[in-house]
Amino acid sequence: MTHRSGAVAGWVGAPAGLLAGFLLLAIAASGSDSNNNDNTGGVIAAAAVVAAVLLFVCVRAFIGGIVMSDDSVVVRSLFWSRRIPMADVAGLAIEPVLRRRGAALAVVTTSADVVTTPLAVWRIRTTSLQEAVAQATQDLGRRHPVSTDVAAVLGEADRLEHAAAFTLQLPDGRLAAVPAATPAPGLTPKTVTPAGAANRKWVGWETIFVSVAFVLPAAAAAVVILIRHVERVSDLDEFALPLKHNPAGSLPLMLLLYASTAVVTPIALLLLARDGVTPGRLGLSRRWLRLDLLPSVGLLGGVWLANIATALVLLPLFNDKAVSNTSANTHVPAYFVIYALFVSAVTAINEEVVVNGYVMTRLAQRGWQPWPSLALSLALRTSYHAYYGAAIIATVPFGYLVTRSFQRHGRLGRPILTHFMFDAILLTIAVLTS
Repeated sequence: MTHRSGAVAGWVGAPAGLLAGFLLLAIAASGSDSNNNDNTGGVIAAAAVVAAVLLFVCVRAFIGGIVMSDDSVVVRSLFWSRRIPMADVAGLAIEPVLRRRGAALAVVTTSADVVTTPLAVWRIRTTSLQEAVAQATQDLGRRHPVSTDVAAVLGEADRLEHAAAFTLQLPDGRLAAVPAATPAPGLTPKTVTPAGAANRKWVGWETIFVSVAFVLPAAAAAVVILIRHVERVSDLDEFALPLKHNPAGSLPLMLLLYASTAVVTPIALLLLARDGVTPGRLGLSRRWLRLDLLPSVGLLGGVWLANIATALVLLPLFNDKAVSNTSANTHVPAYFVIYALFVSAVTAINEEVVVNGYVMTRLAQRGWQPWPSLALSLALRTSYHAYYGAAIIATVPFGYLVTRSFQRHGRLGRPILTHFMFDAILLTIAVLTS
């Protein structure tokens, strides 16, 4: 049985389905038009991809929510699903969302994970919320002994807000209490081990030195590229071959040169691990890829939507060569996709480990609140993209979304995967169209 909010499913799924239908009609009309120009094929392909994504969102909206079977509970969101074996389910809870205007039905695991989906959210203090909680609790009670004290599990994890937000009687006469969990705290000074009084000053200096060591070389190179563009010496070239007219010989040299940018990354991880913040504490456990891949696809979709909206608003500014620097790439063979994927992976790991994993954690240990930390992160991230000129504005939505993802969930794999997929798509297109 599936438990979801019909209102959320309708407001998300119905518009997505309608837009997909209109796009498919437009594609059919374009395909039957004999007066197509040379660009029609590309437009149809792009529209087909958008229509497919919208259809996927529509379907997921109407099948998502919390799905219970005899052996497991599956939590389905728009872009990800998580299957929890029934033996690992402690019970159900509600979690305040939307600044406490709504409540999400959550599955609590025996390890104190609180798993929610936006497709199972109802307005707070409404009969629809009460009915949804009652139906879900009774459905789980028929399949699960509900012998675990869910409030105790949440209390041990410091996530308990109320021990019995709802109290219900199961079909067999047992009473079941549904607690309220506090919202996920995210990365704050309260959720990290603070720097000791003796080490506080040195941790601050360490953070400054690591940040400068990572940002300064890249920012200086970005400024030089921008000045060369302004002086009309050269434009941005992502494939500047060290051996002109010898792409095959240039490729290993370019890979070696770019690998050298990863010097600071392992140092940052070692410094954190020395203070007890191991990669596992950052979400980089053995199961990180399985747990973070689908949420990263959803995060990537949000990044693309934000970038498209920014580009539509600021298109004249981005197209002005006097203030913005766009790439004019050297022609390279198709096998340079290897370079595109390598650069994307190294960039994603470097930036997210240092700017998110290291800097955000250290600032929290120093007592910084999330929003000032986010502002500093964006300043660092945009500094080494100065070669774009005014188009640097386009990097802000990306930086905001991936940093907020890490601050809210504490999982570094999501920013890394999102960053890798974003860059890999763009660089692969650049290789194939160079």
